[in-house]
Amino acid sequence: MAKVNCCFKGVFIFFNILFEIAGGVLLALGILGHVLYRDSEEFNTMVVGVVILYILGGVTMVISFFGAYGAYKEKKWALIVFAVAMGLGFCGLLRVAIPMMVSRPQIKSQLEEQLRSAMPLDEANPEFLHAAEIIQTQLKCCGIFDGYVEWGSHIPNSCLCPTQHLEADKCERVESSRLEATKERSFLERLNSDSENLVYKEPCLPVLMSSIDKIFDKVVGTVFGFAFMALIGLIMSLVLIWCINGHRTAVPMIFSVNPAPPAYSKLYRMS
Repeated sequence: MAKVNCCFKGVFIFFNILFEIAGGVLLALGILGHVLYRDSEEFNTMVVGVVILYILGGVTMVISFFGAYGAYKEKKWALIVFAVAMGLGFCGLLRVAIPMMVSRPQIKSQLEEQLRSAMPLDEANPEFLHAAEIIQTQLKCCGIFDGYVEWGSHIPNSCLCPTQHLEADKCERVESSRLEATKERSFLERLNSDSENLVYKEPCLPVLMSSIDKIFDKVVGTVFGFAFMALIGLIMSLVLIWCINGHRTAVPMIFSVNPAPPAYSKLYRMS
C-alpha cells in the first residue's frame, strides 16, 4: 500500500471533523425545535423545517464519518462512498442554485403582476389588505406602487412615519382627515401631535424587490458555497483513493557492467 501524505490526510480529516460537528449542530437544533414546540400550535408550520434539520444533520454526520474513517484507516471503500456522496451533493446543489438564478426575474415579474391585479388598495379584499399592512410595517413603506394615495381617504396606521425619519426625507405630510380614526392613532396623537400627519413616502414595491434580491443573493450564495465545498471534498477524496490504490514509485535496480564473480567460483578454480 502506498504511503499517503500525512499533511494532506490530516487536512482532509480535520475538515470532515468540522462537518461532523456542523451536522451535529443541525441535528441538535432539530431536536431542540421538536422538543420546545411540539405541543404548540406553531409546530404545524415548523414541522417541515424540523424534518429538514433532521435529514441534513444526519446525512452530514454519516458522510463525514465515512470520509474521516476512510482517510484515517486508508480504507478505499469508505472514501469511495464519501466521493460518491460528494459528487451527488455537488450535482444536486447546482441543480438547485442554477434554476434559482434563472427564475429570479420571472418570480419578480409574477409577483408584480399579482400585486397589480389586486389594486386599488382601497378596494382590495381583506386578506390582501392584511398582507399589505404587514409588508408596510416590516419594510417601513406605504402603498405598493404610488405611495399613500393608493389608500384613498383611509390611510392605515402601518403607514405612520416617526418624526425622527423626517430629516432623512423618508416621510411626507398628509391631511389628518385621511388617516384612519382608530384608538391606536388617537393614542399617537395624544403622545405626539406632530406625528399624526406623517406617512412613509416610499412605496413598498421597490423595497420589496430589493429585499427579494437580498434573500436570493444569500440563498444562492450559500448553495454555491456548499457546492464548492462538496467539489473540494470530491477532489480530495479522489486524490486519497488514487494514492491508496497503488501509486508506487518503482525502486531502481543498480546493475554492474562487469560484476565480480562470486567467491566460491574462485575457490573452484584454485582447486
